[in-house]
Amino acid sequence: MTDTARDTGLVAAIAEATAATTPRIWGFGVDGTLTALLRAGDALHRPDLTQRVVDLVTPSLTAPPDPTDHLIAVEAMLALAARRPGIDVADVCRRWLAAVRHARPRHPGGPRLHRPDLPPWQSTIWVDCMHTDGPGLAALGHPDEAVAYATAYAAALQLPNGLFQHGYDTAARQGNGVAWGRGQAWALLGLTDTLTRAYDGGLAERLTRLVDALAAHERDGQWSTVVDDLDAPVEASVAAYLAWTVPHAIDAGLVDPAHRAMADRAWTATLRRLTPGGTLAVSEATPVGAAPDYHDRALGAFPWGQAPVLHAALDRIAPAAPTGDGPDEEESR
Repeated sequence: MTDTARDTGLVAAIAEATAATTPRIWGFGVDGTLTALLRAGDALHRPDLTQRVVDLVTPSLTAPPDPTDHLIAVEAMLALAARRPGIDVADVCRRWLAAVRHARPRHPGGPRLHRPDLPPWQSTIWVDCMHTDGPGLAALGHPDEAVAYATAYAAALQLPNGLFQHGYDTAARQGNGVAWGRGQAWALLGLTDTLTRAYDGGLAERLTRLVDALAAHERDGQWSTVVDDLDAPVEASVAAYLAWTVPHAIDAGLVDPAHRAMADRAWTATLRRLTPGGTLAVSEATPVGAAPDYHDRALGAFPWGQAPVLHAALDRIAPAAPTGDGPDEEESR
């Protein structure tokens, strides 16, 4: 078997495992899942993978406004429209833009609250939103707003050591102080995707500090579910996201090229944990909490774990194709 055939077989197995998951429409991490399936459909000449995306999102395309509209996968919708011009995503993108723009900060200049209607999280912001707001605004052609949204969130969530805390209570003006592993991935992905379309020196500096901090806490291509807690178990999704996102940040000139070796180690570690069926066991949806609450989350094959594995595998058999230029919510993904 040739290396190309072996790599293609790996991508196919991961794609099928990803397609078998049931992403919440709309929920955290869904954008990466949908764009990965679209890319896999192109690379493998598998229209069924593209159709899987169509089937998942069609019920929402003309749905009435909903409190979860701020989680609509804008980049995936643009990518889908580029592949299926007959599918109209204008309304769903307008709903997302309205939800994001209508969100209001609790304090002037602070981060905007997406779910003030949802006790007990009505004053909480999540690091998860780093990978939705900035990238979506930039993809829809609003670079200044993208930078402003990303900056407000990062200012509240980034810790002095460069890592990001999971949640921040805007009423108490206090974060939970926990450098949740997958939360670092959401911040990394969000900063990179925002900066590639809407460059800002302050955000770029925040991205550099985050990647340097992650490098300082690497454990042979792996990271703990609480990154700076050596007693916490390994969280496999972190390595998968770094294997996918860090090379893109390097290629965009945003991150020191020396970190490519870290991304390669992360990919090697991900492959070691991948099952023959193409699944990666990662932690379940995780609410904001105290540090010990992150140690014992159940593991399984979830959309937010499969997405980075599939993207990273696709990147390693072919250059990334354009994605289109463009928790229940009490539980982060």
